[in-house]
Amino acid sequence: MASLQELSLQELCTRVTKTFRHGGGSRPEVILVRLNGEEAVLKDFSKSDPWFRRVVGPLSARREARALEQLAGARGVPRLLRRVGPDALLLEYIPGTSVREVPPGGLTPQFFERFYRLVDRLHEYGVAHCDLRSQGNILVGADGEPHVVDFAANFKRPRSWNFPARWMYAKLCEADRVAVARLKKSHAPKLLTEAENLSLARDRKTWLERTARFIGKSVRNVSRWLLTKQG
Repeated sequence: MASLQELSLQELCTRVTKTFRHGGGSRPEVILVRLNGEEAVLKDFSKSDPWFRRVVGPLSARREARALEQLAGARGVPRLLRRVGPDALLLEYIPGTSVREVPPGGLTPQFFERFYRLVDRLHEYGVAHCDLRSQGNILVGADGEPHVVDFAANFKRPRSWNFPARWMYAKLCEADRVAVARLKKSHAPKLLTEAENLSLARDRKTWLERTARFIGKSVRNVSRWLLTKQG
């Protein structure tokens, strides 16, 4: 009996049961595929605009795949099932709800405690997520546990001799933890601790945060302008 692991990209695209995100511009298509009761998520950059797909898509797919390989076994992270050609990833499907769809007050103190532990676990494995400010990347699983997806922007822990990159990694790990506090502020502000309020105040004022946001926005805008029809 055939399985999703054996299907080509074209064959996988005929097994769609749900579309999470339509591809186009700089965005990959993200769909749920199913075969013989087996489900998985296909993240496919081949549906991005042609030049973006040729120049950036394979790099993004490879970058995310390597991060997921390094995180293999980490609870709260989807398993990489396989790369599908240069442009796509087949990922474990985690049933759940994006936190941006959770109504105010719907996240418990226990959820945030577990979310902090999950973020610390990523860093122990040597990966900073770098995009946890986007609530679409945070899921409440069917088991009530936090899960994180979309590691395209990850930054891996450098070698011990690379002091500038190690410093940057530490700052990005700190930003991941601040993202948990930001989520708490938007969903359950009464749960914020004094330490979290202080970290949020520092985050708004740091040159690193402003510079990183400016660089990230500029790179995205330039790549879209040069490589997509939206430019």
